[in-house]
Amino acid sequence: MQCCKGRLLGISVAVAHGVFSGSLNILLKLLISRYNFHFLTLVQCLTSSTAALSLELLRRLGRIDVPPFSLSLAKVFAGVTLLSTLQSCLTLWSLRGLSLPMYVVFKRCLPLVTLTIGVFVLKNGVPSLGVCAAVFLTTCGAALAGVGDLSGDPVGYVTGILAVLVHAAYLVVIQKTGHEHPYGPLTAQYAIAISASPVLLLCSFASLDAIKIWSYPPWHDATFSCVFASCILIGCLMNFTTLHCTYLNSAVTTSFVGVVKSIVTITVGMLAFRDVAPTSLFIAGVVVNTVGSVTYCIVKFFETRQQAKYEDLEELDKEDEEGLTESPSVTPQMHELQEDANARAMPNGSLQADHNPLTENYIGVWRLLRRLQLFRKDPPVQESQ
Repeated sequence: MQCCKGRLLGISVAVAHGVFSGSLNILLKLLISRYNFHFLTLVQCLTSSTAALSLELLRRLGRIDVPPFSLSLAKVFAGVTLLSTLQSCLTLWSLRGLSLPMYVVFKRCLPLVTLTIGVFVLKNGVPSLGVCAAVFLTTCGAALAGVGDLSGDPVGYVTGILAVLVHAAYLVVIQKTGHEHPYGPLTAQYAIAISASPVLLLCSFASLDAIKIWSYPPWHDATFSCVFASCILIGCLMNFTTLHCTYLNSAVTTSFVGVVKSIVTITVGMLAFRDVAPTSLFIAGVVVNTVGSVTYCIVKFFETRQQAKYEDLEELDKEDEEGLTESPSVTPQMHELQEDANARAMPNGSLQADHNPLTENYIGVWRLLRRLQLFRKDPPVQESQ
């Protein structure tokens, strides 16, 4: 039951991450395309500051259990903070120079980069053949979809490539930090938001975004104000679900969530913004990409179910061994074997060099029978009176 709850929570967080991430991409593209909004550094600064102030207030009210901010806490998440800030900047700049569907095409290469970086950084071995096949299909679909559109800004393509590389490193470092330190995703977002807010505030003044925003005309438009506030709020939620999904699942799974939600993002981008015309190559690439995403979901489902079986067996084995340690001897022969081992032991604790093959065979058979008995949960054999 506990395993099912854990898997349900992981799936729920992954779905929430996809919804928030896709919604934020659409809203940001709406601000850039329809309202000619280019104060992206300010958006990032306000998102980080809102998260920092909200979490600090909740911590002081006792509503969340996170440690107070300190230099030691900032040091733990220093690498994550740096990559998070850089990744957000590159993502916003790539959205400015690329169409929304082409931006999504770049992001669909994220699983391959994440998988490659994870093999070297996490050092947890090469993934299974099914996962590798799913990543290969996804990347091929992204390349096929991107062949037909080379009309974007060259700076947008450069920032798009850099955004994918930094985003992959960001997810891998999150997973590595989660394994090495006892802090949860909420503490991670708290430390990242407080550490990054002063830096982003300086960047917003250096880029003059914090000054020019006061003379921006669409502030009088209620629709624009609602969209802008929604971007700030959804940005905070997306950052938390990114951390939580990576903590619960893995960096590769979080990257594939972005691939799955991008189907909706591409559809909305084509219908609402009309900044790219669907071609046969683009549609074929999306289909191949979707097949790769579905393949990954199926592979991870069977791998998770197999891992759950192994965990149940290990837990059962541990319970049986604990019960055996607390209970008296299972058979009278166990006493005889222990006495024989004590008699054959040398004064310094080592066993004598001579071994009786018949005794060793008997011990091996007896151990095998005991293991079978434990798995069958048969009651201990009692000595007859």
